[in-house]
Amino acid sequence: MSYDVLVVGAGPAGSITAYDCAKAGLRTLLLEKSKHPREKPCGGAVMYRGLHILRGKLPASLVERRINGLRFLFPNGDAVEFSSKKLIGITVFRELFDEFLAKRAADAGVELREMTKVKHAYTGSNGAAVHTDDGQEIKARFLVGADGVNSVVAKSLGLRPPRKNLHRVGLGMESDFYVGEEGVMKSTNGNPSILEIVPVDGRVAYGWVFPKGEHLCIGIAGAAAHMYPLRPAFDSFVRKTEKRLGVPLKLEKRRVHFLGADGISSKNVRDHVLLVGDAAGFVDPMMGEGIAYAMKSGVHAADVITRAAELGRYDEHYLEQYHRLCRKEFGANFAVAEWAGLRGTSFAETVLKMAASYHRASDIMVKIARGEIGYSAIPYEIVKSLPRELPKVIQYVVRSRVNNSPRKGS
Repeated sequence: MSYDVLVVGAGPAGSITAYDCAKAGLRTLLLEKSKHPREKPCGGAVMYRGLHILRGKLPASLVERRINGLRFLFPNGDAVEFSSKKLIGITVFRELFDEFLAKRAADAGVELREMTKVKHAYTGSNGAAVHTDDGQEIKARFLVGADGVNSVVAKSLGLRPPRKNLHRVGLGMESDFYVGEEGVMKSTNGNPSILEIVPVDGRVAYGWVFPKGEHLCIGIAGAAAHMYPLRPAFDSFVRKTEKRLGVPLKLEKRRVHFLGADGISSKNVRDHVLLVGDAAGFVDPMMGEGIAYAMKSGVHAADVITRAAELGRYDEHYLEQYHRLCRKEFGANFAVAEWAGLRGTSFAETVLKMAASYHRASDIMVKIARGEIGYSAIPYEIVKSLPRELPKVIQYVVRSRVNNSPRKGS
């Protein structure tokens, strides 16, 4: 069997890629090793930059909570909050969100084949192919690896090493705790529109509390090399969170997951092949956000594949345009996030508290969360406001000097 495009993995990156390719008239096959809805370890926060790709066409039943703010809580109990009237994202259950995206792709003409696991991938002069666990060989002009951080496609084709570098990938554990709607309201002080981020003291890691309809998603994640032993660290975080929020948290099931990383500096294309989403490593190094970046990488991949198909170009040199698009959009943000993340809790606390004192801080943080600007644009946003802020700055400096100057007779 042969296709124009073969996408392995029906998560957000794969389903978006397949959808856009099918809409462009390419015969597209989407393979998924499980059957939707399938469990997916994930906090379930989908930021606006990802929702924007769907152009508002998301069933209301999938939206657990609308999110309008972020709260950062530090080990000493201090908190910094940034909020807005603008929507910055939503929380979802990933198994249902992914099922919707896969069905959306199928409705657009994609051939969706579930319960089909890829064992090996390879390329040749005429295209790419995969072997599945049921003995099939499936060929295509373009192969898209969207099969996550443990990508068989990436490893088969030498785009990723067979063993993970624990300093270059993330590792996390999380769970959804049923507390009922009343418990959600109590634990959020009546405002379940805030995502809570908790930098973990002494680790290059963070925890989170994401409100849903009747659940709280609670987890921790960070650089894999810093997360051992993972289970005791997670259980300790849950106990502290339970005490702080004042609601009982009954653990039903822990979910462990690796997070992709290092996508910008890694190789994500070769002849006939592209990697997207977690398979490519497109995850925010500081906050661990990956869904929106996965979806956007799928858009870029489909765009380049469509143009390449029209020109009959399947070579790595042409497909490298895809990586350049991702590098241009994600690169500066990821670099700043990695730099800041490696400086730990004390650095984050200092910077965020300083930011909170700046009157436009919420506007800037909301723009970042919505994807309107990146971390690298923060200095520009601040400088841009200086002309109208300069009189206040001068007044502040003068008053400070007057108040701190020696008084006569003292």
